[in-house]
Amino acid sequence: MFRTTTVIRILYCAIWGLILLTNQGLGQGSSSEVRQITLEEAKAKAATGSAAITKVGLLGIDAAKYHRQAAQADYFPKLSADFLNVHYNKFLGQTIQIFRREASVPLFGKDWTAVALTVVQPVTQLLQVRQAVNVARADEEIARAKSAQMASQVSENVERAYFALLIAQRRRFIAEKKVDRLESGSQLASTIAMPVNKAMESQTAFLEAKKDLAAADGDVEEWSHSLNALIGFPPETKLNLTVPEPVSEVVSLTQATQQAVTNSPEVVEAEQTLVKAKAASRLSKLEYVPGVAITGGYINQPQAVLPLLPQDFSYIGFIATLNIFDFGKRENTVKERNTQVEMAEAGVAMTKTKVAANVQKSFLELQRSEKLRDLTRRLAVGYEETALESSPARAAVEAEMFQAEMDYRSALTQLRRLMEGR
Repeated sequence: MFRTTTVIRILYCAIWGLILLTNQGLGQGSSSEVRQITLEEAKAKAATGSAAITKVGLLGIDAAKYHRQAAQADYFPKLSADFLNVHYNKFLGQTIQIFRREASVPLFGKDWTAVALTVVQPVTQLLQVRQAVNVARADEEIARAKSAQMASQVSENVERAYFALLIAQRRRFIAEKKVDRLESGSQLASTIAMPVNKAMESQTAFLEAKKDLAAADGDVEEWSHSLNALIGFPPETKLNLTVPEPVSEVVSLTQATQQAVTNSPEVVEAEQTLVKAKAASRLSKLEYVPGVAITGGYINQPQAVLPLLPQDFSYIGFIATLNIFDFGKRENTVKERNTQVEMAEAGVAMTKTKVAANVQKSFLELQRSEKLRDLTRRLAVGYEETALESSPARAAVEAEMFQAEMDYRSALTQLRRLMEGR
């Protein structure tokens, strides 16, 4: 009875494996186009296709630039035009009596039209305009820093997906070889008598190997779709990736820290926030200064009655305004702005310290990943000389080598981003 049960289980496993292999063969038969591509080509295609991200950054810069230009326009005089047309329901003038005769002397007619052109040039307000321009220029610098940071993310995503797909392909190859080996063992076991426990162990190992192969296929499909989406290929395109050459870069911790503090978007934003806070502080102090403006204009009133008023005339003068007392509002505003300046100064110092700490962390991670990468490559070179090209052992070593190379490139990219402010 045990022998009959064992034979039935073996036949069941063989049928199940045949169905899976048939489905896999059908899936491979309907595969899409295969494309050969290198890492540099993938980055170039992704950079070309990332126009939307680049456009968003450029639009942010343009919006900040237009805001600055609008603030700068307040340096120049303002020209305004007024048109007035009124009808009065009463006589606007005086009636006088001379020798029993009355005469009407109007000041305005019942229907009156006037056209006025006015020019106003700020004087003391130019100091306030200057601080507003400084704030707008600071916002523009922040927008430029953020735009560069957005554009650099595309290349990093492509590199990560590229190496992840290389690793997934090697792991799928290992899983396929394991399934083939266990399937051959199951076929051999079906021809000879085998204890029940051994048959169950063989069946369990075979099913586990099939599960690992299905998971590896899922990883390959996932990373293929991700990389295809980044470089603009159809989702079902099969990618044949060229193994990239290892990269290496020599950089000192001092140089990296200095460059990162200079170019960091966070430091730029903190410094520009300090500029804005100082400008706001100066603006609050200018509230104590009287607002003086030069004004001039021209008025034409055809319905004016001569000789009381001329038909047209021009004028020039000064306008001055001063807030004499506001119950301490200006004083408290100045104190608030000065406190914000102190906060911004502390924020700049904290941000520089944070960037320096991140650079040191990335630098140490780069050194660690470089050592692991070099050791893994030495092991891979040994397998290239001794192992077969299509052996699972060599594929496993290559997967580890690609993982170490990806970790090193990721650490190097992170350090470059900090140094270049991307």
